[in-house]
Amino acid sequence: MFEQLVEAADGISGAGAAGAWARIENAACARRLSAAADVLDRMYAADGSAERDQWILDNYAAVAAEIAPTQHVSLGLAASQLAIAVALRDRFPGVNAVFMTGAISYREVAAIVSRTRLVQDGDALAGVDAAIAGNVEEWTTLSLMKLHTKIDFWVDRFDPAAVRRAENSSRSRYVDVRDSGNGTGVAYIEATVYAHDGELIDQRLDAFAATVCENDPRTQEQRRGDALAAAVSGAKGLPCACGSNECPAAGLTASNVVVHVVASEDTLNDETPAELDGDKPVEAVEPDDPTLVGPAATGPGYVMGRRVVPAPIVAAKLAVARRRPVRHPGDAAPEKRRVPSAALAWFVRCRDLTCRFPNCDKPATQCDIDHTIPHPRGATQASNLKCLCRTHHLCKTFLGWRDRQHPDGTVDWLSPTGQKYTTHPGSRLLFPSLCRPTAPAVVDPSVDLLDDAVRCLKMPRRKRTREQSRADAIKAERQRNQPYADERNKPPPF
Repeated sequence: MFEQLVEAADGISGAGAAGAWARIENAACARRLSAAADVLDRMYAADGSAERDQWILDNYAAVAAEIAPTQHVSLGLAASQLAIAVALRDRFPGVNAVFMTGAISYREVAAIVSRTRLVQDGDALAGVDAAIAGNVEEWTTLSLMKLHTKIDFWVDRFDPAAVRRAENSSRSRYVDVRDSGNGTGVAYIEATVYAHDGELIDQRLDAFAATVCENDPRTQEQRRGDALAAAVSGAKGLPCACGSNECPAAGLTASNVVVHVVASEDTLNDETPAELDGDKPVEAVEPDDPTLVGPAATGPGYVMGRRVVPAPIVAAKLAVARRRPVRHPGDAAPEKRRVPSAALAWFVRCRDLTCRFPNCDKPATQCDIDHTIPHPRGATQASNLKCLCRTHHLCKTFLGWRDRQHPDGTVDWLSPTGQKYTTHPGSRLLFPSLCRPTAPAVVDPSVDLLDDAVRCLKMPRRKRTREQSRADAIKAERQRNQPYADERNKPPPF
């Protein structure tokens, strides 16, 4: 079938060719998702899968970490696509068959999987699958809202309680608050702010959300939503919703927030005026003399966790900020300790800027400092240290990922199945001086490394499996929807 699609596309020209190749792309996407689901099947079939489902990095997370870099996507996106792949194969064979022909796109199948998540009865699910598979090819020209309406129609027909009714530039700055208009009692907030202000808000919400105890029933996203109102109202923390009179989080306050901006000294001292307020900027025009156009005199800054910030804004906004110089360690000898000094750790974070695992952009300030060659066999020095987010640190420690680090900070990765990847420090383009080679890593071959089996004994464990958490979430949402279904099934008042 796939080969026939390719042969047919070769004989088409014009706009029709674009459509033909789009269909091939859809069919290829269907096969890519099917291959991802097969990887998960093999993981579950391997020895010890039941035990691994109790790990923080369970079978599902391990597969997502494995397939993410093969597709050049983030761990979160790979995990989301894996969920859709499994749902298509196990819950929607009819829709999956249509997808395999290329007649529908990833947009349609993603919407179908999302809007039908609450359908659990086997007969109802089979009915929804058959109905949608028979009609979905006619929905490819619909807007996303109209597509959701079509899907919801069939969900409501077979399982009313399963309809997803309540899913839970610098001078262009603004904040807009508007009512949802759908009667759910929520409002939408949309804002455009400076990158560094956005980082501060993000961290502040996390800090507020962390002031509750572990029995608080809200998700992290829900706590952040509630934290916004608490912070604006002047509260010192987010009230815990555990309902206990002896809550250990009572009286906790949110911690202070620090926003890290990396910039060269020239940028911080730049006196070029910047118009940061006033009307929105007008469209740029071509310069009268193109020969006068050249690179900026000073480089931009970088907000940890966000993105590049133009030099004038960095200089204007951080003129009164506390400055902390980054010192390149050069050929300095290893430190005689496992935990790096504050100066060395700060250099590593500024050199790397993000997690060094392939396709991960977790800010370095939120990462662990990892010894590439485990201490004490490997020394505590810049050539043997890098930033890894907690998830990818666990991947390396427990899931068989191997890495090799070069003196300039480049890291070569080898996956458990033999795939090879290379990542470079985030400062390589913005602050290349931080990537000058440091002294080669010192290794003590007399120190033995822990066996993988021994390492796995220390893997953090879940309180509940992923499947148990998912089932509970579906049950709770269905219960919230049940009054709608009951009202719908009432006899008419005449």
